[in-house]
Amino acid sequence: MIPIPFDFRSSSFIILALLLTLLTFGCSSIGRMTNADGFRVCENPGWSPANFGLKDHHIFWHDGYYYLISIYVPQDDNSPFVQDRFAYARSKDLCEWEQLPFVLPNRVPGRRDEQAVWAPFVYYENGIYYLYFTGVTEDVTQSILLATSNDPSDPSTWQPQDMVFQPDHPGMVWEEGGWADCRDPTVVKIEDSYYLFYTAKDVNGPIIGLATSPTPTGPWEDHGSILVSRDEVMIESPTLVQYGDLYYLFYNHSKQGEYFRIGDNPAGPWGESKTFQPGWAHEIWQDPRGNWFTSYLTDYSVTIRPFIWDRFKHPPNPIIEDSSKNFIPYIQSK
Repeated sequence: MIPIPFDFRSSSFIILALLLTLLTFGCSSIGRMTNADGFRVCENPGWSPANFGLKDHHIFWHDGYYYLISIYVPQDDNSPFVQDRFAYARSKDLCEWEQLPFVLPNRVPGRRDEQAVWAPFVYYENGIYYLYFTGVTEDVTQSILLATSNDPSDPSTWQPQDMVFQPDHPGMVWEEGGWADCRDPTVVKIEDSYYLFYTAKDVNGPIIGLATSPTPTGPWEDHGSILVSRDEVMIESPTLVQYGDLYYLFYNHSKQGEYFRIGDNPAGPWGESKTFQPGWAHEIWQDPRGNWFTSYLTDYSVTIRPFIWDRFKHPPNPIIEDSSKNFIPYIQSK
């Protein structure tokens, strides 16, 4: 065999040309790629049903699927008092969604959710999925309720449990039999305690409140306000995230949009408010590999984007990735 001399200069040129080709044509086609299991990876992940709308929602992972549960908004009526079931879907790739039967679709007179159900949030522990949500009576009295499932792939397995929480801290403004604010639950376990964040009112105005419990089902001790709205506008959809040694409280100001604040303790005190855009009613979550995402409302659909921490700022600030960038979500191999 005659040895063929290796020309480093020409080889380098070929490699550079290949790289430029990939950059030019490969990046623009990421949204059309498929993974090893054949599932499409799209440019703008999220769920936008054709026949109804979505509002406050939550995304969780179970057995190879992302599940999205949301307030159901009828196509011809966006009144909160007809939002009487939860929309439910699952996806392998955050792009193609399989719509599942509604969750908790039956309203029973006399129950604390006889009129409507709002703001679902799912917490998982030891084989049990805990679905916290707002139950609304005909008088618009609001309570935090609970349903559980050990197999959320079957929507019918979500079984209602006892009422979880109603505010009872000194100075609360909440009374049975009339409009009484107590909604938008988020539950986080920190060390050996469970923290329930909620939206309500007390004598100081609209609040985000906090209750704690030694178990995910209660009993809950209501600690009252951790943040007060000074302009009498409701602050809603609280979400708490820990990053490093700091806690980030995300919430929606009903007139101005989404904000976050940073603190050393999950109960505050909190630093100055900072805007968090685009969208509203953000959920912050991680996929099974630990990648950060945010899902949020744009009109009556849910948009999903990668979420990063800007470590060039101190403390690190959360940033929603540019919507023009493609991304490849985690997809479980067979």
